[in-house]
Parts: sequence; C-alpha cells; structure tokens
Amino acid sequence: MDINSHVLLLFANAFLTTALSVVIVGAILLREYRPTIRRLKDEAAASSSADTTNHNKTSSDLRDLS
Repeated sequence: MDINSHVLLLFANAFLTTALSVVIVGAILLREYRPTIRRLKDEAAASSSADTTNHNKTSSDLRDLS
C-alpha cells in the first residue's frame, strides 16, 4: 500500500491546527469568564449557607413552640 505523503501532511496539519485552535479558544474563554464563574459560585455558596441558616432557625423556632 502506497501512502501519499502530501495527504498525510495535509491531515496532520489540519489536526494540529484544530488542536491549537481549541487550546487558544479555551484559554480565552476561561480568562474572560473565570470572574463570572467565580462570582456565581460565591453567590450559590452564600445562598446555600443562608438557606441552611434559615432552615436551622425555622427548626429551632418549631422546637420552641412545642
């Protein structure tokens, strides 16, 4: 079987270009959206801790009523 080196070079070039593009776009997206992701995680953590605090307060209020 005779492999055409030009076709192999073409596919290698296409693969490396695609891989490099994925890395570059991923780095740009992480850099641009990391502050937003961090803010949303902080808000979710604060919201869940507030919900836990309110839930515990409600439970203690119910114990006081009985």
